[in-house]
Amino acid sequence: MPDGQGVATTRRRLRTELRRLREAAGLHQTEVVKQLDWSISKLIRIENGSVGISVTDVRALAALYHAEPELVEELVRLARITRERQWWSSYRHVLAPSYREYIAYEADASEIYVAHPTLVPGLLQTEEYIRAVLTSTRLEPATPERLEAEFTVRRRRQREILYSGHPPRYHVILDESALRRHIGGAKVMQAQIEHLLSLAEDLVTIAVWPMSAGGHVAMQGAFTIMEFANEDEPGVLFLESALGNPIERDQDQVDKYRKAFEMMLQQCLVDAEARSLMSRIADELSR
Repeated sequence: MPDGQGVATTRRRLRTELRRLREAAGLHQTEVVKQLDWSISKLIRIENGSVGISVTDVRALAALYHAEPELVEELVRLARITRERQWWSSYRHVLAPSYREYIAYEADASEIYVAHPTLVPGLLQTEEYIRAVLTSTRLEPATPERLEAEFTVRRRRQREILYSGHPPRYHVILDESALRRHIGGAKVMQAQIEHLLSLAEDLVTIAVWPMSAGGHVAMQGAFTIMEFANEDEPGVLFLESALGNPIERDQDQVDKYRKAFEMMLQQCLVDAEARSLMSRIADELSR
């Protein structure tokens, strides 16, 4: 399993510690930027994690906050980790910041929970299904070059997360309607369901919410919860929309969605029942 020492969780630990040091020093953000001759937006972006931070800036903040030398060196070490180039860095031109953050947390997660009302999640999609989704679910048309880049990123995510040798425990709840919707046509959908059935149960667990069970919270939007091997590292929640994957770090909200996931499971088809339904739908699509 991932050890919780990836770029995303390291960046969060760094910004949390820097904010703690500032508050312990009794300094307001406006006082900090005045003394360092920074813009207020720069410090806000550093503290909310929307940008990385250089070693030079870490040392400047640590000095202003009168941090102990040992702590300064630890902060510098964390900053260097966050500045390391990752595979998705090559696709900055096609990936929104929220999606890059999603990939970074995904790469470091030890456990992932996904509930989706309309689609098979990206990590489990076949090549043909990916191409159909990328063209049919976007707000505006994209160039062939952009579509190919997005396709490549999704396939790379699959390799890096599920087949890297240290996959997270991956739990998925699919609405039955996501299996019956003909994304890319009946043949593409049949192959997609057969792919789901072929996945090893120790790699991913798939539960199905039957349409006969009525409504559920994920009908208001798909959500993904990521948890980490380090017990001191809080989980994160991503809420999916056509505009991206906004992140929710408030632990109360993460816990609410985690409980909602468990409540959904109580009414889902699981194990043999889920596989039986998927097999029946695949058979129907083959006729």
